[in-house]
Amino acid sequence: MNALRAELLKAVTTRLLLWFGVGLLALLVLVLSIHLGSNDPDTLRELSTQRATMAFGGIAAIVSVLIGSMLVTAEYAHGTINQSFLAVPVRGRLLGAKLVAALLVVLGLALAADAATLLLAELWFHGRGLTLHLSRETLAPLLGVVGASLLAGGIGVGLGALVRRQTATIVAILLWLLIGEGVITTAGDVARFAPGHALGAVVAAHVDGSRDVLGVWGAVSVGLLYVAAFCAAGFLVVLASDVPSGGD
Repeated sequence: MNALRAELLKAVTTRLLLWFGVGLLALLVLVLSIHLGSNDPDTLRELSTQRATMAFGGIAAIVSVLIGSMLVTAEYAHGTINQSFLAVPVRGRLLGAKLVAALLVVLGLALAADAATLLLAELWFHGRGLTLHLSRETLAPLLGVVGASLLAGGIGVGLGALVRRQTATIVAILLWLLIGEGVITTAGDVARFAPGHALGAVVAAHVDGSRDVLGVWGAVSVGLLYVAAFCAAGFLVVLASDVPSGGD
């Protein structure tokens, strides 16, 4: 618990988390304004459109994987990882504390993203003289945002522990999201099992899947496998290293 409290304190007192939050809010304002401002009223009245609007909070998952990775790599970049290992000699315990701290932080971020998405959508619909229907059908993606963000945060922690270099980890994440996910789309049915596609399916929260998109529970299972794989690989690398390495 002391290690967890220390990791949470590190996470919430860094300015970087504040900037991530501000950036997430700015992106939500931008994409929701474009989406809701460019569609005609008849389209916005459709429940499918309103459901899709709630899914824009899934941007939080992108921020979550970056936060998860940086909670690990920041210590290597700033050279404080040695002090952390001295304070918590059992490395597995420290890594576990970082993982739990990351999950708690991204949980708060996802809930804030959901609240911001709901508020912005309500303001836009009210401003255009429309009614935003709040039901299980339209609100399901809000739960998907929370699930996808938690999975993304866990993947980020594992990837950060595996690479341990802050710049390299961030570049790898962004390149995969911007290029890798697009390239793997050409692989056919297998593309739906890619990390980004799976997390996107969690956000979409459709019970039944299709040839291109997994159902929500299948996507959650795939996401958990990614979390387990990255964390296992990353934690083994850290546990096996004699001298902490990393930095930029």
